[in-house]
Amino acid sequence: MRDLRWLARRLYPRRLRNQMIMMAILMVIIPTISIGYIVETEGRSAVLSEKEKKLSSVITLLNDALGDSFSHYPNLPREARIRALNHELAPVTERITQAFPGIGAGYYNKELDAIITYAPSALYQSNVGITITEDHPGREVMSSNLPVVYSGRQVRGDILNSMIPIERQGEVIGYIWANELTEDIRQQAWKMDVRIIAVLVAGLICSLLLIVHFSRRLSANIDIITDGLSTLAQKTPARLPELPGELGQISHSVNALAQTLRETKTLNDLIIENAADGVIAIDRQGDVTTMNPAAEQITGYTLHELVGQSYATLFANTQFYSPVLDTLEHGTEHVAQEISFPGRERTIEISVTTSRIHNAHGELIGALVIFSDLTARKETQRRLAQTERLATLGELMAGVAHEVRNPLTAIRGYVQIIRQQTSLPEHQEYLSVVLNEIDSINKVIQQLLDFSRPRQSQWQQIQLNALIEETLILVQTAGLQARIAFTTELDPRLPPIVADRELLKQVILNILINAVQAIAARGEIRIRTWQYSASQQAVTIEDNGNGIDLAIQKKIFDPFFTTKASGTGLGLALSQRIINAHQGDIRVTSQPGCGAIFTLILPLNPQGNPSE
Repeated sequence: MRDLRWLARRLYPRRLRNQMIMMAILMVIIPTISIGYIVETEGRSAVLSEKEKKLSSVITLLNDALGDSFSHYPNLPREARIRALNHELAPVTERITQAFPGIGAGYYNKELDAIITYAPSALYQSNVGITITEDHPGREVMSSNLPVVYSGRQVRGDILNSMIPIERQGEVIGYIWANELTEDIRQQAWKMDVRIIAVLVAGLICSLLLIVHFSRRLSANIDIITDGLSTLAQKTPARLPELPGELGQISHSVNALAQTLRETKTLNDLIIENAADGVIAIDRQGDVTTMNPAAEQITGYTLHELVGQSYATLFANTQFYSPVLDTLEHGTEHVAQEISFPGRERTIEISVTTSRIHNAHGELIGALVIFSDLTARKETQRRLAQTERLATLGELMAGVAHEVRNPLTAIRGYVQIIRQQTSLPEHQEYLSVVLNEIDSINKVIQQLLDFSRPRQSQWQQIQLNALIEETLILVQTAGLQARIAFTTELDPRLPPIVADRELLKQVILNILINAVQAIAARGEIRIRTWQYSASQQAVTIEDNGNGIDLAIQKKIFDPFFTTKASGTGLGLALSQRIINAHQGDIRVTSQPGCGAIFTLILPLNPQGNPSE
């Protein structure tokens, strides 16, 4: 049933002209077909009635012509008496059936239990003398003394057979029949049906032509009105043209109404349009009815895109939550609730307040959401919190590194002395391992010191593309290039930027090493630079390695977080600190098994650098 309703909605025409044509066609076709069906049914009944009357006439003539002939030849044997009666009555039945072409008729004698005559004799003489079966309708006629009209298969074939009993002196002595082949009746009825169908089709065609002609004239004026209506809501609307008749009154009324609406635009509309906060309204079905320019700017969607569309589609297949839909459905109003919103090009953080909308009669007509963009403030808070955490962690790490490095220096010195004083190979091997592990610890301590007390930035003008090519030389070893293809797409039009050359090289090198380590066998690393904005440049490093789980992506910049067995977890944390010092941003997008993309966004000239 649901599929049928869906199909009906799909097939139902949208344009008024097509609807009018469809309605007119149905109004013509349904009565015409109904009348045709009635005429055809009544016609068939009339044919059958006419056939029955004709057969009844034949039977009446045969009955009158029979007289008391069945009483003749009483002393003859059965076979001889049948022949004698046939010789006497056959001319009678032959003469009567010749007056009615297609009719078969005859007499049946109950006493002799045999067919006496069957005309036309040229076709049915062989049936004379035959006894009818026990279930033959003729026996019902003779036993009930009532006429019977029977349609079915009998001696002649499929026939319409009319039978009456032969009664003489209060006794049934046989029956008379007259029949006609059903096929002949069917052919006659079919010819009548063909004529009826031809008349109906001709009438329908004429009606359809008239419907199409008049609908075109009417729809032309309607199209003028509908085309003009689309311009009435514009800032410089056009008036609907004057039309004849009732359509002219409609166009005049629409023009007057549009002018009144434009002149009575309320102060609330102007306030909403000029508000700094975004405003979106939805109706009871959850479809967007309006949004102000601030909402367009914050979300990235335009009024033309969303009006008339379901607001819920913005949240389909996402993990985001819509307070205004909750307000519409359950009546729960939200005040200054901070949520994430799926904007057109990015996820934004907003503060929303929602409420239901009621008309003058108190009836629910929709819901309203007013929101402000918190994305920039949230990002500033995030960076500030991260900076504070890193500063606290840096002070702690500086103290730890100082306390650990001094004992390690003494340990390394004594191990070297022991190594010089022993000659046993196994001792030399063990002491070498100890020295290597001490050096590894010192390396980690140095990273901790770099992280806690980054050196003073040495600002200078550098070419980002040249810096990337220098860094690639450090990574592209012969063995590595055999399994990883490095592809660069560097914008040659990029101007120089002010940055710390060595620190930026350290960041790019760190990300490239991570990309190489993410590729287990063969793969590709793509590096691209471009002008991100008028005051920013961007670098993208993309690999097709194992990718990063979504849960891990939030932690990769945390100090000491690592997924490598031998990693320290300081590389990306230090890279982020360097980029933040350059007043830039570092972003990552990845799907497990689909590689990762790291994007560095750098200002052309950071504020407050010494080179200004």
